[in-house]
Amino acid sequence: MTCAETNEKLTILIVDDEPSVGDALKLVLEAHGYEVVLATNGHDGIDHARRRRFGFGIVDLFLTDITGFQVITGIRSLQPELPIVLMTAHGSPTVFAEAIKLGAVGGIAKPSPFSEILKLIDTHAGRPPTTDTA
Repeated sequence: MTCAETNEKLTILIVDDEPSVGDALKLVLEAHGYEVVLATNGHDGIDHARRRRFGFGIVDLFLTDITGFQVITGIRSLQPELPIVLMTAHGSPTVFAEAIKLGAVGGIAKPSPFSEILKLIDTHAGRPPTTDTA
């Protein structure tokens, strides 16, 4: 059963050590009705996934403590059904292919329009499409 079917607020985990990126994503996603938990390093992101369930995850590739690949692996071991997107300013087909091999549903370049991020969430988290193009 999806969050849309239960009328439950979808909770999104963002793992990004750049405050400007994490805070901006959090503001936009909360304005679109999502609950957002922000982790500022990889270990905190994995700890959050250990303590609670999420409906979607956004993970930066380069973090201060571990790589986004390690975060994806750690979170997927705790929540194998969780759709995760790798977000990076250093993306390439090889990087995104590696993320998918580790269990991510895809990758997104940083910066990307918020509408693109919202579309990925709608596509992979079982929510009705967002009509707003923030």
